[in-house]
Amino acid sequence: MKRSFIVGAFLLALMTSGCSTPQAAEPAPQAQPAQPDDAARRDADRNRDAQRDKDRDRERDQNRDADHDRQTASCPDGQHLFTDRDGKSSCVNN
Repeated sequence: MKRSFIVGAFLLALMTSGCSTPQAAEPAPQAQPAQPDDAARRDADRNRDAQRDKDRDRERDQNRDADHDRQTASCPDGQHLFTDRDGKSSCVNN
């Protein structure tokens, strides 16, 4: 009985000492990176869309030029490329 009383007192002291010790200070939260406001976000979206449009236009122009070069090279001897009012190209006799 004496032994169980000593073990119980030791466990009680251990439990209460764990609750009464000061907790280690938690590190301060790091500052969040500044979030861009709505106007800056809209400007960034607008710039990205404008750049995408420029890229698409440049690709379209390159494809058109490649098509034009392909059509001029495809006319046989004695014919030349002719473009009508509708923008359609065809080979016609000289």
